[in-house]
Amino acid sequence: MLIANFQTGSSTHLITLAVIGTLTAALAVAVGRTGGEPTRVLLRNLIGWGSLIAGLLNTAYWMFPSRFDLSQSLPLHLCNLANFIGALAVLREPRLFKGLLYFWSGLCLWAFLTPTLDTGAGEPGFWIFWLYHSFIPFTLVIVVRGDRFRPSIRDLQSSITFTLGVVVCLFVINSITGWNYGFLGDNIPGVSTPVSLLGDYPLRILWMILLGVGIFVLLWLPWRNYSTTRTRK
Repeated sequence: MLIANFQTGSSTHLITLAVIGTLTAALAVAVGRTGGEPTRVLLRNLIGWGSLIAGLLNTAYWMFPSRFDLSQSLPLHLCNLANFIGALAVLREPRLFKGLLYFWSGLCLWAFLTPTLDTGAGEPGFWIFWLYHSFIPFTLVIVVRGDRFRPSIRDLQSSITFTLGVVVCLFVINSITGWNYGFLGDNIPGVSTPVSLLGDYPLRILWMILLGVGIFVLLWLPWRNYSTTRTRK
């Protein structure tokens, strides 16, 4: 029997996370064991184009006339953007997008733990939500495991700068329109998320920025010595 409404921490949620985690681990193993260049290229194309298609599918789903709402349907949340950034990081391989994908994965983690989802497995929105979110760790595996991307201090700095630019843009858009893209508006999600714990608007935007920078730094720290060694060489 399919559950009509999704609930955080439910068996459906935990099973979904387990499936995504298993697929991500399997992909990591496959990338590590892939020997031939044609196979690596095939795997890269499957994940890169898959991420792009998943992002476009999600956008098309919310752009459908019966669901379209300018305040919610545009692909302006960080996880929506991460889908396209991940596709570019895998297919085009610019270092900026590899860094953004790596650091944004720490922000998008909350979408897995506290998803803003209210439809169960009986609705297509459930499957689309988890499909496009799944490609965030999938593309990350290709970048970190396949490309052996290791973030440097410059990657950290450029990712913080780029992300702050996105935050400013979304903050301005939300302020003018009353929307809540990136959860940077004068609203909180309809379900419990960490945003709900950060106090009132607009001060919580400052806490979100500081928390985000802290997450970026924590994600960079494991590679600090590696980055320093590479720089000295």
